[in-house]
Amino acid sequence: MRWAELVLKNLLRNPRRTFLTTASMAVSVLLLTTLFGAYRFISSPPQLDHSHLVLMVRPATSGALPLPVGYGDRIATLPGVAAVTPFNWVSAEYGAENAQVNGLAGDPTVIMRIFSNWRLSPEETHAFVQDKTALIAGESTASRFGWRLGQHVTFRPVEGLPPLEFILRGIYTSDGMDSQLAFHWDYWNEIQRRRDTVMAFWVLASNPKVLTGVMQRIDAMFRNSLVQTKTETLKQVVLNFLGLLGNVKLMLLGISCAVVFTVLLIVANSMAMTIRERTAEIGVLRALGFRQHHVLELLTGESLAITLAGSLAGGLGARGVFHAAESLKIGGAMPVGLPFDAPTVGFILAVAVGVSLVSTLLPAQHAARLNIAAALRHTD
Repeated sequence: MRWAELVLKNLLRNPRRTFLTTASMAVSVLLLTTLFGAYRFISSPPQLDHSHLVLMVRPATSGALPLPVGYGDRIATLPGVAAVTPFNWVSAEYGAENAQVNGLAGDPTVIMRIFSNWRLSPEETHAFVQDKTALIAGESTASRFGWRLGQHVTFRPVEGLPPLEFILRGIYTSDGMDSQLAFHWDYWNEIQRRRDTVMAFWVLASNPKVLTGVMQRIDAMFRNSLVQTKTETLKQVVLNFLGLLGNVKLMLLGISCAVVFTVLLIVANSMAMTIRERTAEIGVLRALGFRQHHVLELLTGESLAITLAGSLAGGLGARGVFHAAESLKIGGAMPVGLPFDAPTVGFILAVAVGVSLVSTLLPAQHAARLNIAAALRHTD
């Protein structure tokens, strides 16, 4: 009998215990991977292509207080300002299942400058800019809903406004997040019955050296206005939001340590019970000529098979969680990017192998070194 077949037969001797241990490992890996992704996001939030040059101008007192759209024309006249767009983040429902969708309403030409890593064909870009009812969607979102170019798409705003009727003019691809939607702010303003107010403005600075001066000039311009402004870099907006959550990184590390310790106890207890119940069997194997390293490899292989199976299930679950998190936004537009990439896969494998070795080596070594006669006399 081959080594792999022997490992499989031993795992199936007590299927309930094997299943429960694997399920515990899967849940733990799912939680750990999600925490790992959240820690990476907090340490280095995903950036727009020109995020280091993007400023957000919002009301100084309350986000519920809108800004007059005329502020944008005045901001555009300031030195160091390359482009300005009104910005509204719009939440709506789509389809019979009321799927939640979120879209960015802004100036289409400025949107394409800020998100220059969005890859659209020249024809799609031209159609998006020219058609007021045009919508562009990321490849993942278009694939999720089965959209095709030229398709009519209707959203129902959650604010109780009239439906948003769009024509899908472009499907972009991106090396980063490709789940966002974008459309004309002028059309959104019409749906709102021309309120001529915006949530905020995005300002694209001409170069990094002028950022501080532009921020100061914008806030000084509206210091005595009815609605005063507060201007920050987009990165600072995200960091401020995360700062409201307290020392999240320390909390995530603490929870992660607790999860690792718990899953280690679960697997170690399961393997210790398995090895103790098979002491006499191990003695028979040794009497038949199995050496210590053979027994050690057999027991470690069983543990590794359980942890890898649980890690695979947990990793697939975490991938689903990461995908669902793409619809969440921070600071009005920054997507919650939890990438399921090579570091994440490496983390999952490291957890699986580490838990397997730490939980199994000590009891497996003890069993492999048992005196053959004493092992054969053992009764449980």
